[in-house]
Formats: sequence, structure tokens, C-alpha cells
Amino acid sequence: MIKFGSKTVLLVTSILMAVIVISIVSSYVMFREVSNLQFKHEKIEKIAFMRQYEYELMRTANAFSETFPTSLLEGSRKTFDKWFNVLWSRSQTMDKGVVGKDIKKTGFDYKNLQLKMRVINQKIYNNSQFSLDDMLVVRDMFLALTTDLHFYQQKRQYLYRQIEFTKKHKIYNYYYISFILSSLTLLFGFFVCVFLYRSHKKLLGMRSKLERKVEIRTKALKRKNLELVNEVKERTRAEKKLVESQSQIEVAKEKALLRLNFDPLTQLASRSLFTERFNQAILDAKRENKPVALLFLDLDRFKYVNDTLGHSLGDNLLQQTADRISLALRQSDTASRFGGDEFAILLCEVTSSKQIEQVLQRLLDRLSSPYMLENHQTFISASIGVAMYPEDGDSVEVLLRKADNAMYKAKEKGRNTFQFFTHQMEIDANNRMLMEGALHQATIKQEFEVHYQPIIDLISGEVKAAEALIRWPQKNQQYIPPNDFIPLAEELGIVVEIGAWVLERACQEAVKWQAITDKDIQVNVNLSYRQFQNNDMPATVYQILQRSGLAPTLLTLEITEGLLIVEDKFIMQQLQKIKDLGVTLAIDDFGTGYSSLSYLKKFPIDTLKIDGSFIKDISIDKNDEELVKGIISLANALDLKVVAEGVETKQQADFLSDNQCQLMQGYLFSKPLTDIHFINFLEKYGCFKKIA
Repeated sequence: MIKFGSKTVLLVTSILMAVIVISIVSSYVMFREVSNLQFKHEKIEKIAFMRQYEYELMRTANAFSETFPTSLLEGSRKTFDKWFNVLWSRSQTMDKGVVGKDIKKTGFDYKNLQLKMRVINQKIYNNSQFSLDDMLVVRDMFLALTTDLHFYQQKRQYLYRQIEFTKKHKIYNYYYISFILSSLTLLFGFFVCVFLYRSHKKLLGMRSKLERKVEIRTKALKRKNLELVNEVKERTRAEKKLVESQSQIEVAKEKALLRLNFDPLTQLASRSLFTERFNQAILDAKRENKPVALLFLDLDRFKYVNDTLGHSLGDNLLQQTADRISLALRQSDTASRFGGDEFAILLCEVTSSKQIEQVLQRLLDRLSSPYMLENHQTFISASIGVAMYPEDGDSVEVLLRKADNAMYKAKEKGRNTFQFFTHQMEIDANNRMLMEGALHQATIKQEFEVHYQPIIDLISGEVKAAEALIRWPQKNQQYIPPNDFIPLAEELGIVVEIGAWVLERACQEAVKWQAITDKDIQVNVNLSYRQFQNNDMPATVYQILQRSGLAPTLLTLEITEGLLIVEDKFIMQQLQKIKDLGVTLAIDDFGTGYSSLSYLKKFPIDTLKIDGSFIKDISIDKNDEELVKGIISLANALDLKVVAEGVETKQQADFLSDNQCQLMQGYLFSKPLTDIHFINFLEKYGCFKKIA
């Protein structure tokens, strides 16, 4: 059962709550009415739209009066055209959007406006002869439009004033009612304060109990807060690590972007950035009808420097080369390292071939200057190929390929020069591609032949040895010269397989010669520099000798001076191991390379073969005679055998014999023969009489 005091409190509280609710409702209603008095954006837009329209209409009418029938001011016709175009645009869109909705609602005759605008447009712009009557009609239309707009504006302003007056009256009533309700609320609030005062003691008791509960709760909250603090610290550490990781990721991204766009070693443009700039240069060239040049540059003898001085100094050389290339170019040009010692250069804004040749010569001059690599003075040069847009192609892939072909042609011309691409180069490149495929197939199917050229002891007249020479037969019974396909085989890397096959075939044939003639006839086999790279040649030679059954003393391996000049310890060790097997070592084409007495002493060489280019002119050129004499004397002093190559005349043979060179080979004795013909040669001329 509810007590009387409680009923009173409940009643007073209910009345107070009712009054407060009513007051809130009244305040809300009053707020809405006040809000309605505010100019909304749409209303401002409507008023501004119509005022702007009224202004534009008046300006257009005024411009018309100044323009027709005779212009009063210079440029008045342009002024009228401008304002009439603005007015035309506004009249066509007047019935659209929020403004159009209000215009339709308030009764503005926009269709009449659009109709009159079309009539005015027809009379002024679509009428070849604008008469005085037309002018009066147009002027009356502008006057009618202005009058209609004025009446519409007055009507709308009167309507807005009536609406605002009604709202203000309502607000006044709401304020009056709100004042009464607020007074009642204050009165009932007083009674509530009295009641609360009487309940003060009870509240104090409740406060004491509440404080005890709060104290208990506070302790629990402190413990919880400590846990939260620790958790926040842990999260802070995790966020810090996350931020550091994010920073590292950003740094990694920047490095990756830098690596993508620039070569890490030389800081020149990367292949992708070069391609992007080249494509942009082509677009600019198409627009301006100008040519673009693409240069493909390859360093000469860089591999030699890399192998002799080491890769670190090789990298230093590439960096210096990149700096020299950059200094030789303009800011508009782009240089890129395509890998290894290959560079591509883009020349924009080219005006003539002479300008390109000046850049090319500047590049060659700078690159041929001496380099200092840790107190080593090094000389290199460059071979450059040039392809032009649009004559040679319209894409970076095509022009790079053609510039590369031109670069190889520059190397063939002697290096340290440049070569522009020609159509013949493309034919040669296609032939080279065909030869590459055919060479691979020939290597797989072993389609080669080995021919043998006798080496004669002129004193005894006997065949002492034979040089094994590879031949590549074709279907038309012709042979591809070794000088055409051996360099290609070296470049492709298949010369190792070809060389091993030739060596084994030659050893097998030499065993047959020994069985047929019962004489110890040596066989000479040429080795390529590539066969000593990443390959254990002593083991290869040993295995072939074991399989063929040829005595090591009957095998001579011919190497070039270029192999010795490298001074690679690994190569020297391989040569010494081959020598330890009992195999003879000879230097082929002696005198044509980087001849040096030091490597004759340093390497285990047994024989020198004088190149045929010196033998050919010994009866013509006195210098060649003295040079041959010097080589023979040098060999005799070092206790080395000497073989003269390319002996074709009796006069040459007599000269060599008189100068104590008894071993010779050449067309005077025999051309290179197939294995069958060589056996016939041995059977028929096994012992030559000395040439009388």
C-alpha cells in the first residue's frame, strides 16, 4: 500500500514531468516555426536565380537598344551576343531542377519566355535582313518579358510576406504559451526542492552507503586500470614496431622503385625506364615530324679487363664508363645500361646525321681515353651501332635489334668505331639466325667433317704430323668456311661440344694412321679459349686419349696467343696438367696476336707455328723476311720447334729451309684432305724426297 507522502511526491513529480514534456513540445514546435523563417539554401537559390535572370534580361534588352538598328558603341554587337547567349541558356534550363519546380509552382510562364526567345533568335540570327519592323517586334518582346518578370516578382514577394507574417504570429503565441509553462515548471520545481530538502537525511545515509560501494568499486577499477595501462603500453610497443616496419617497407619500396628505374651500379636509366622514355620520344617525334636515334654501345675487350683485374675493378670501369657517357650527352638524351658492358643511348631532337656523328665521335673519344683502376692504367674502346626512327623501325624492340646488328658490324670493321644500320645488315642478321639454328642441329647430329693438312719435315721428306681442320659440309657439296661458323660457335658456347668432338675424331684417325703406316704421325688439334672456361680440359683430354688409345706424345694441342695473354692461373694450371700427360703444346698463328717473350717463358710451350700471312710476303717484303728469321731464331734459342704455315711456293720453302725451319705445311705439299684421302696420301707419299 502506497503511503500518503509517497502519493503526494508521486503526484507532484508526475505534474512536473507533464509540464516539462509540454514545455519541451512547445519549444520544439516553436523551433520548427523559427527554422521555417530561415532562408533555406533552395529559397536563396530561387531568389538569386530570378534576380540574376532579371538582371540578364535587362542587360540583354539594353545591349539590344545599343546595337540595333545602328551600333552606338564599338563592340556593342559582341556584348549583345554574349548577353543573349547567357539569357538563351538560362531560358532553356529554367524549368529544370529545384528552381524549375518552384517556377512552375508559383505560376511563372516560362513557356512563353522560351517561345519569345526562339522568335527573337529567329529574327536576329536566322533572318538575312533585319528590318526596322523586326527591331520593333524584338524590342516589344523584351519589354513584355521585362514586364511579365516584374509582375511575377511582385506577386511572389507579396506571397512570401504573407507567409512570413503568418509564421511570426504563430511564433508569438508559442512564446506566450512557453512562458506560462516555464512559470509553472519553476513553481513545481520549488515544491520539489522543499521535498528534497526534507529527504536530505535519507540522502546522507544513502550517500554513506554509496561511498563505501564506490570505494570498493574504485579499488576494482584501479586494478582494472592498471591492467589497461599495461595493455596500452604493450599495444604502444606493437604500434611502434608496426610503424618501424611500415617505414622499412616504404624505404624498401623507394629502393625497389630506384632499382626499377635506374641501374644500381652505374645509376643510368634501367631498361624499363629507357623503354618508357623511348616510347615518349617516338610520340613527340611523330607529332613534330623529327627523327630519333638509338645507339647501342658495347665495350671492346671488357671481358679481358674483367678477367685479368677482377670483377670489382670491372665494375669500377663500368661506373667510369657510365660517367663518361653521361658527360658526352645532352640533358634531353637518355643513357641506359642493358647489362654487362652493353649500353643503349636515346638521342632526341636530332636535326641531321652530322649531329649524330658528332655525338658518336665525342663518345668514342671520351671512352678511348685511359682509365685508372687502382694504379692500373687501362685502355678500352667501344663499338657503337646506330638505328634511326622512322627509317629503320617504329618500336624500341626493332630499333634495338637493328642497332645491335650495326654494333656487331662496327666490331667487324676493327672496333673503336660506329656503324649506321643498313638493309644489308638485316639480311646478314637473318642469315646469322639461320646459321645459328643450322649450327645447333649440326652439333646435335654431328654433321661436321675433319680434314687433315700434312705437316712435312722438309729435310727427311716425311709426314711428321697433320693439323685437324673442321669442315661443315652442305647439301650442295660445298663447305661453310670455319671462319664463318667457329666464331659463332664460340659466341653460342657450343664450341666446347664441337671442339671435344673434333679432338676425339682426330685421335681416332691418328690411331688408324699408325696402324696403316706403322709410323708415329702426330695429330694437331686447335683448342678454343671457351674450352678452358668452366671446363676441366686435362680430364677431357685424358678421357679421349684413353678411349681412342692414342699415345699422348702423338697429340699436339694448338692454342692462340689470346689464351696466354689472359694470364689466368686456372688456365695455366690446366695447360701444365695437359703437358704432364705427355701432350705437346703449340702456339698457333704466332706473331699475329699480343706476342710477348714473357709467356713463352712462363707457359709450357713446345712449338711455334708461324702464321701464313708472314710467309706469303717473304719474297716481297723485306720486313716479313726479317720477322720470320727473328721468330725462327727465337724458337731455336728457346729450344722450341717451328712450323711454318701457308707455304705455297718453292721459293718460300727454300727460304725457310735456309733459315733452319724444317717443318712446313701448305698448299705446296697438300691442301686439307678428308680422312680417306689423307690415308691415300700417306700410302702414296709416306716418305717425301727433299724438294730439289
